[in-house]
Amino acid sequence: MKVCYYPDVDLPDGVRPCVSLGNFDGVHLGHQRAVGLLKARAKKASVPCVALTFEPHPVSVLRPEHAPRRILTPELKQEVLASLGLNLLVVIRFTREFSRLTAESFVDEVLVGSLQAAEIVLGSNFRFGRDRTGDLESLRALGKGRGFVVHEVAATIHKGEMISSSRIRRSLEAGRVDEAREMLGRPYFCDGLIVEGNGRGRLMGFPTANVNVEGEVLVEDGVYISEARIGDERLQGMTHVGCRPTFGLDGRMVETHLFDFSREVYGEPIRLYFHQRVRGTLAFESADVLMRQLECDRAEARNFFDELRGNLLL
Repeated sequence: MKVCYYPDVDLPDGVRPCVSLGNFDGVHLGHQRAVGLLKARAKKASVPCVALTFEPHPVSVLRPEHAPRRILTPELKQEVLASLGLNLLVVIRFTREFSRLTAESFVDEVLVGSLQAAEIVLGSNFRFGRDRTGDLESLRALGKGRGFVVHEVAATIHKGEMISSSRIRRSLEAGRVDEAREMLGRPYFCDGLIVEGNGRGRLMGFPTANVNVEGEVLVEDGVYISEARIGDERLQGMTHVGCRPTFGLDGRMVETHLFDFSREVYGEPIRLYFHQRVRGTLAFESADVLMRQLECDRAEARNFFDELRGNLLL
């Protein structure tokens, strides 16, 4: 998948692609449904399929105090979109100046003037243009005079409610990573770099890799059953997110204990996948009491992986 930044759109002259618009945060099952329809329309017309997105998130520019926490960093969003088989991702650098474009100007300058879209795939709740005045019906009306057609993507429902990025954020922030996985179509994950810690976990028999995470970790503080990718290795383990009150240490940390693993990996990149929450962050009476709890946590995590019996979650 090629990535370009508006207005430098890399499309062959005369080619009129199929285009889908959205913030695509999380690239959840609803987004994947839209991409599926987009690819089908593009294949039928023998044209490229193009996704159009915005960076940063428009709300972070217009109302920074209400900016949503990102499920995926921009780099991870691009990676996941690429895995879906798109031909091109067009990124619009969202600014206050850009936000002043009317819905009609957005269509004329971006969708028609730059992309020359022939077909547009859009969810019913997507809004665009100044003051969010553009919607599905207004886009259809504009398309009649500009030579493009609009396809609506039906909402994707999970447990009676529409899947949305904001709903997934709420699940993650409540620690319900298994629920988030059902809506994302994959485990919630984040990337980071392994950094050196103080070695306290190793002395307790639970060596951990301390992770300097790129972006935010949305999950509620606590202990999670997790997997990690380090290079070509996939490793089972458990991950703690939060402070360490037993030792009187403030500051949110991410540290992962990898089962049956002892190699030195300081400075290496790591990807963490969160499968299930075990418990919250607790203050224990002593390091010995904490060790006994960690042994229980590890047993629960191992049992979780044993029950999968090869039905991998990644």
